[in-house]
Amino acid sequence: MTLFEQHQLPCILESRLSKRYQTLIMEHMTVNSSNAPGVESLRHHTQSWASTQATWRFYHNEDVTFPMLSGPMLGLARSGVKESQSRYVLMAHDWCHINFAKHHSKLDKTKMSHALDVGYELQASLLVDANTGAPIAPAGLNLLTSNGIYQCRSQELQPKQSHLDSLFDSIHWQEQLHLDKPLVHVVDREADSAKDLRRLGSVHWLTRTKKGSTFRHEGQFKTAEIISRTISPDLKGVISLRGKEGYLFVGETTVELHRKSEKLASAAPTCRFVMSLVTDDEGKELARWYLLSNVLDVDATEIATWYCHRWNIESWFKLLKSDGHQLEKWQQTTAESILKRLITASVATTLIFKLYSDSSDEANEFKGFLVKLSGRLTKRTKPVTQPSLLAGLWVFLQMCEVLDTYTMDEINAMRQIASSFFAQSV
Repeated sequence: MTLFEQHQLPCILESRLSKRYQTLIMEHMTVNSSNAPGVESLRHHTQSWASTQATWRFYHNEDVTFPMLSGPMLGLARSGVKESQSRYVLMAHDWCHINFAKHHSKLDKTKMSHALDVGYELQASLLVDANTGAPIAPAGLNLLTSNGIYQCRSQELQPKQSHLDSLFDSIHWQEQLHLDKPLVHVVDREADSAKDLRRLGSVHWLTRTKKGSTFRHEGQFKTAEIISRTISPDLKGVISLRGKEGYLFVGETTVELHRKSEKLASAAPTCRFVMSLVTDDEGKELARWYLLSNVLDVDATEIATWYCHRWNIESWFKLLKSDGHQLEKWQQTTAESILKRLITASVATTLIFKLYSDSSDEANEFKGFLVKLSGRLTKRTKPVTQPSLLAGLWVFLQMCEVLDTYTMDEINAMRQIASSFFAQSV
């Protein structure tokens, strides 16, 4: 049974290309070295060059389009949402700079924040379980270049857009996917625009606002900071924030999405204003957020917890970059090839998410086995991590490759040869 058949994933690539795609996904089940960021090969070493050439031809094949590659990724998203026990599913959105300043062969790079910050800008959307905060699957990838925007949902290069215009186009497309549960789109404070939030209409959203942003509250225009002073937050419990535990205090009120600088002919829509405060054991403030949301049928504590879950997209970016695939070291020379490989890596990380979230006895035993194979030290409070699963899985896949290539007599002979160099430790 193939990988796609096992997970019942849609793929309309012809048979030969589909088989190559599944091989590439398995070859991305690894943690790359910054000095060797290329695609790993599971085949015997005498075939490694042929495998490299096949990979190059695959990413440059005109029949391999972004929507075709995205089919399995969206299939995993659909099944993950269906399996979730939460009433809502979060769609976390964020931007990530991919710096290729030292890669002179990439001619479609764009300047991002400053002269040395040159490369591509990734705008990504990650589905997250609203109850547990566990990542489910990516459901949107846009790559900004000097020539325009490549999107996982379209093969054609799109014209450049502002951050929010590009984001809102993605949101409206994701709403048309008709996933099994309603989405809540979670964005950091870049979406703090009353005018733009009104554009979303009935779409469920959650965002963080700046303390100096103004809203109409109780008939007057006030900043978020001043509005928060009218709220008496209550202690709601203990939460985990960026690897640390803290006490969560939450309070809320209602505001109108109307800025002082705007003139509205009609009344602006109202939304919830949730003040969330996290402190340590000594009362020291660890985080303070001013949150806005139009989701009305959940407790304010749940709104605050949802925003904490948004941090998972940052962890995913780290897995794609320094903790896993070394994205900023990839040698592909065009953004088109980079995005095709990025979609492939995203399917691989989604399968790791699936294993990581599985709490069955069988899955826990396998995860412990992979962590042991990875040779990595983990915290007692977090014995299993996604990078350790990637690292251990690659060792396991290589073990399976060896067992398929050599007989036990040949392996024991190799073991005898090794013992002459390394004593009985082998």
